[in-house]
Amino acid sequence: MTQYNKWIEIDLDAIKNNLQQVQSGLENGIRLIAVIKNNAYGQGALESARVLYQNGVSFFAVSYLGEALELKQSGIKGNIMLLTPLLSEDEYTEAIKNNITLTIASLKDWEKVCYFSTRLRMLTTIHLKIETGLGRFGFSNAEEIFKLLKEPYEEEYVYIEGIYTHMAQAQNERYTQKQFSLFEHTCEKLEEAGRHIPIKHCANSTVFIKYPYLHLDAVRIGTLLTGQYPAGKLPHVLELKDPYKYKCRIISLKNLKKGSKIGYNSTYKIKKDAQIAVIPVGYCDGLALEVANPPSGFVDMLKLLGKSVFRYLNIPQFNFNVKIRGQYFPIKGKVFMQMALVEIPKKVFVQVGDEVEVPIKKTLTSESELRLYISKSQAGKKSHGSSVNYLIEGE
Repeated sequence: MTQYNKWIEIDLDAIKNNLQQVQSGLENGIRLIAVIKNNAYGQGALESARVLYQNGVSFFAVSYLGEALELKQSGIKGNIMLLTPLLSEDEYTEAIKNNITLTIASLKDWEKVCYFSTRLRMLTTIHLKIETGLGRFGFSNAEEIFKLLKEPYEEEYVYIEGIYTHMAQAQNERYTQKQFSLFEHTCEKLEEAGRHIPIKHCANSTVFIKYPYLHLDAVRIGTLLTGQYPAGKLPHVLELKDPYKYKCRIISLKNLKKGSKIGYNSTYKIKKDAQIAVIPVGYCDGLALEVANPPSGFVDMLKLLGKSVFRYLNIPQFNFNVKIRGQYFPIKGKVFMQMALVEIPKKVFVQVGDEVEVPIKKTLTSESELRLYISKSQAGKKSHGSSVNYLIEGE
């Protein structure tokens, strides 16, 4: 078998644990919509969906049609909902034929789904999206929805199963309550008009934790299932486990003397005699990349600047550290496109081929960018549960 020098390990038992933790916070009758967009946040949508379905989840959500079709064509059972509108005739045709639940966010969306469903004579399930403050897409109020329901389109082939909104500042209780009031008002107007919609939902992972009274008929959970809490201050009431590990092997090892300079522009000078290990992971893999979004405020800007300064000053806790043989060692010098350099004390025993755990954010976007090549933990290694190992394409 060909040897590969970097891979991703996903612990399926950790996903199961996170699901159980989330389920423990739901009252009976509230549905869980598992959000597995962007390849389940980089940990493999197909395998994630399988383990979630086997443990009671029957409703999934993704962003784009290609993601939904990939799941359907791989035999994933349960409902699959799109969180964004469709555009072309081909997209509507594919979605309807594959029984994908659609988001309808405008009168044009409604016209298209009615037209194509009627033409195909196939029932399409939809959820109406209400825009309450995120500024993305959706109906602005109940009056816009009343307008579409009065249009002369045949509803025989369209089933309005749900209505939802998305919170923009879930950490901000006042703004969240403002958004919810707008959403609630729209739902009440529809009920008064005799339009009962069975599933109402507005809770993402942050809302799920912070505002239990907003669970409504269903919650949309993504981040928590990946073993992470959303950004911001939240009570850690769930015992989550991170399923994701990015690993590689040392591909070169060299002893260098004190004072040696390494990396582009010789940005780092070795303080003591050391071993320099080369690992086949760089910024193209997401190593040492910061999120590109601008700071949310002055304090956030100071935090980002502070981290950069502390790294420049070589403060240990702000280094990017990798794990080798149970110990942590810092990445030094500028990270290359496809490689990085790790400084290891001279007396520590490591060798070429040693396994390295690397702190990389989950950046892979589609199942096609990952190839399943082992279904269990590596032979001969101690396992804390079943896991899936993914080969990174091109290596």
